Amino acid sequence: MFDKIEIIGLHGIPLVNPGDDITNIILNALEQNNLNLKDGDIILIAQTIISKSNGRIRNLKKIQPSEEAFSLHEEITPKVRSKNLPIKTPEHIQAILDESNEILKTEHVLITETKHGFVCANAGIDKSNVEGEDNVALLPVNSDEISQKIRDILKKATHQDVAVIITDSFGRPFRVGAVGVALGVAGMQAIIDKRGAKDLFGHELQSTIIGQVDNLASAAQLMMGEADEGLPIVIIRGYKFDKIESASIQPILRESNSDLFRNDLKAASFINVLKKRRSYKTEFDSKEVDMNVIKECIEVARWAPSAHNKQFWRYYIIEKGATRDKLIDEMNIKLRNDLTKDGLSQNFIETKIKNRRQSFLKAPILILQCLESADLENYTDIERNDNEVVMGVQSVSSSATYFLLALQARKLASCWYCAPLFAKDIVKRVLDVPDSHIPMAFFTVGYPLKEQKTPIRKKLSEIIFNLK
Repeated sequence: MFDKIEIIGLHGIPLVNPGDDITNIILNALEQNNLNLKDGDIILIAQTIISKSNGRIRNLKKIQPSEEAFSLHEEITPKVRSKNLPIKTPEHIQAILDESNEILKTEHVLITETKHGFVCANAGIDKSNVEGEDNVALLPVNSDEISQKIRDILKKATHQDVAVIITDSFGRPFRVGAVGVALGVAGMQAIIDKRGAKDLFGHELQSTIIGQVDNLASAAQLMMGEADEGLPIVIIRGYKFDKIESASIQPILRESNSDLFRNDLKAASFINVLKKRRSYKTEFDSKEVDMNVIKECIEVARWAPSAHNKQFWRYYIIEKGATRDKLIDEMNIKLRNDLTKDGLSQNFIETKIKNRRQSFLKAPILILQCLESADLENYTDIERNDNEVVMGVQSVSSSATYFLLALQARKLASCWYCAPLFAKDIVKRVLDVPDSHIPMAFFTVGYPLKEQKTPIRKKLSEIIFNLK
């Protein structure tokens, strides 16, 4: 039982610059405030001054945004405007990407998992209380290590055994407002496991784990503030805790496989990928596509459902060069003949051939998908053999869908063309593919130059039929 817990703010903390010694700043502030540390005190330090002292400040003007940063900028800007919030530049978004393991959700903020394993908005990057219009503060690289160094020096200088917590403020699911959280800790456990203890009525606690350092960080946040309060260092006195020499923030981080909220975010992210995929028929960026990425996407396509689990699909990667040129030229000759027989105008025919030629020849990557007919079951009647072919086509189509979605997830644009269906013999001859490989589709792949318009979709009432 605690008789009294004190929260003491250290006044007179100067503006911190790269290279400044935070421990010396704490010792000087203690002297100016006529305070002495006591055994069991907890020193809580705002992340911003730790980041400043460690040079974790980035100038956004010196950042070169990636294609992903520009894409995210276009995606979230309308959502940011709708909330009347400041719009993040592509440079700011790139800084967030650089500090993140994964983007979990894109709304008016980016919910990310940071390099440290924290799940928070915008990778914890903040412009508040940072000098310079274009400067932002990044989270410290290793707050546990920094906390331990500060604790060791304070313990040696004052002969008092204290704990140290580096704090920040995060938002939370289902609640409005930021609260204090711990980023690093030294001298005390991050959590208190109460499982197995008894409650007031003698019942054994089954699942109670207390986020000790976050509770203390939130208490300190009341005095630290978020605006111009200027109290980045706070002492909590009178809180009883078990002292330990080897502490870490890691026990308070929930593992991703048991994180229901993160799973929901990932599900929402996956649905977003499904809805955002567009057929990309315009010019691609000149950026080279890593062939390993293409192979990774084909690896995903291997997991599509298929009839009898026969996996009928085969993929050919057609590089730029003479073979691709010859293939497209011969296919266009056939296309011209076919369209002429259809009685279409020469202007229409030439425009279509020009567009098709440009799409297939200039695409950074061109992929042919075939159906392996040798894997089809052979029946004694025509009807079942015909149905078997349909099942093979359905299977190949499912693999194609997986492939396109995998490309989308990797920020690659693509388009599915059925042109090889109309020139099977030419494709087989020019590419010298086995007779059993039936050409089904082309996929053009590359990095997009611009976002495609959202196509009109039919209403659900037009495609769902309820039968009783």
